[in-house]
Amino acid sequence: MSHRVAHTLQLTGPETSVAAPAPAPRKSAARPMTLMVAPKPAGVAEVRAAVHEALPGCDCVICPDIRQALEKAETLRHFGWLPAIFVLDYRGGHPGDLADSLRKVCGAEPDAELMVVLEDGDPTLWRAALQVVQTPEKLTFLMTPFYRPDAVASLKSLAKRYQATAERDDAAASGDHTIRGLETEVTALRARLEIAMHAAQHDPLTGILNRAGFVAELTSRLNRGRKRQTVLLLDLDRFKAVNDTLGHHAGDDLVRKICSAMAQLMPAGGVLARLGGDEFGIVIEDASDQGVHEFCTQLLRVCGQARRVAGHEVQVSASIGVAIQDESRSEVSIMRRADLALYAAKREGRNRYRRYDAALEKVTKRRLSIENGLELALRTGQFRMAYQPIVTAQHGTVLGFEALVRWDSPEHGPVSPAEFVPVAEETGMILDLGDWITRQAFKDARRWGGPYVSVNVSARQFLRQNVAERILRYAEEADLAPSRIQIELTETAIIEDVERAAHNLEVLRAAGMRVALDDFGTGYSSLTYLNQFAIDCIKIDKSFVDNVARDKQSAIIVASVTKLAASLGMGVVAEGVETDQQCAVLTAAGCGALQGFRFGRPMTPGEARAMLVAASGDGAMAKSGDPILLSR
Repeated sequence: MSHRVAHTLQLTGPETSVAAPAPAPRKSAARPMTLMVAPKPAGVAEVRAAVHEALPGCDCVICPDIRQALEKAETLRHFGWLPAIFVLDYRGGHPGDLADSLRKVCGAEPDAELMVVLEDGDPTLWRAALQVVQTPEKLTFLMTPFYRPDAVASLKSLAKRYQATAERDDAAASGDHTIRGLETEVTALRARLEIAMHAAQHDPLTGILNRAGFVAELTSRLNRGRKRQTVLLLDLDRFKAVNDTLGHHAGDDLVRKICSAMAQLMPAGGVLARLGGDEFGIVIEDASDQGVHEFCTQLLRVCGQARRVAGHEVQVSASIGVAIQDESRSEVSIMRRADLALYAAKREGRNRYRRYDAALEKVTKRRLSIENGLELALRTGQFRMAYQPIVTAQHGTVLGFEALVRWDSPEHGPVSPAEFVPVAEETGMILDLGDWITRQAFKDARRWGGPYVSVNVSARQFLRQNVAERILRYAEEADLAPSRIQIELTETAIIEDVERAAHNLEVLRAAGMRVALDDFGTGYSSLTYLNQFAIDCIKIDKSFVDNVARDKQSAIIVASVTKLAASLGMGVVAEGVETDQQCAVLTAAGCGALQGFRFGRPMTPGEARAMLVAASGDGAMAKSGDPILLSR
């Protein structure tokens, strides 16, 4: 008679791999062992024979009592054996001894299968066994005298049951281990993902949000829509000079220090991000117009403070563009408008903030239209040249003409150079446009003969590779003597790259060309370079000339400039002269040459030639060999 539980585990089958780190040893992969407890040696041989027949791969160890059997099981476990079956032969034994043995086996080896060998017709041992092992499926009883095939079948059934239990336990343990391993991997992956997400959205130099993080935060706030958001885009002015002069490590140090100072100004709910290089983004919530003004004023103040980096005192400023959230709640729209305001702040002189408004949108659209039309205008011949005379202060003799470019746009009509030249500078079109102006001016000057032509060269042009050689080549192509050419430069063209500027000036002056410093007095470092570079004349800006007849201070400045120029052997040209009174004051102050509407508006090449022909009749034109721009 036997009671069996059916399970599915191959006791001695090959070990299955488990996709989990460091898997625990599997019960089903260990070698099975049968321990037989036989207090009385009689009948042991036939039971042992049945075990060997039923389980040929399973060793059978015979022990006289349960204590030795459990000790043996523990010892053999270290050598890769597991106690699969305990056979307790208590025929003729005391029920209490059987019960005690079963209790110890169940406590020490709860997974082992149990077989109790009994004499047929002895219910006392049966009852004692069931009292200890309360569930019948845990016990298999073998009655003697037993039929050998039935005993073998019972033992095989026990082995299968142990197999099933071991496999189930292995599967559960393996599953738990796999789950724990997967949980560990998920936790580690989540941690790595969080680190990667943080790195992807934060600036490594300052630790604050980067552009991606800033856009994500702004988008989230706009979508929530609970509070009105104001975006500020801030760009440091003259930051490139720090990098170029002191190195990028100094620039990085300056960025960190300014970032730290701005972070201390951030209001509750504010966000500060470094968008790249020297550009920062800020978001503030529910700010009033006055609050925005005060906040921007504070930002400009802390950005403009002098700071010590790389052993040097460094001072920069900042330009800020401000845009307030509109009905669209689009991060693209609000950042675009803040960007437009930022560039407007830079164009208006830097070190200031500019708020976006409808007028700025209109200006921006026109500016974009101008930018898109420049290349077509140059390609289709929409540009033309105009020339304004430069005359001697004493007699009005024509010394030369300043070359001025004009654009007659089919779309916009006449477009002022003050509008399209800055756009050409920003887009790089000034290089091609400047080449066209230079070549055309040289050709026109060759036709009218005599007076020189004065051509403006922008900073971007003048710092171009081999610009001096290029200008000389254009003069040669036009068959115009270098002595009849004057190049007008602003101080910006000189100070941005002193070494290259010095080379270009040296080449041009060695060829016989003259060099004029334009817009003198409107910058901050003109006097520094007057003596360092060989400048032939100074052009006094119109802003000084406008007030010279009614403002004593302006007259003193002009007189001082003319004396300075005379002491350095330079000539002086006063621009923007419109009245006889201005003429008289400037002449008395020592200006050798004048230019302005008083002597002629910008004219076509044909009109310039006609003016020279008419002037030649009364001697009011300088001869071809006369010196250019003589000071008084």
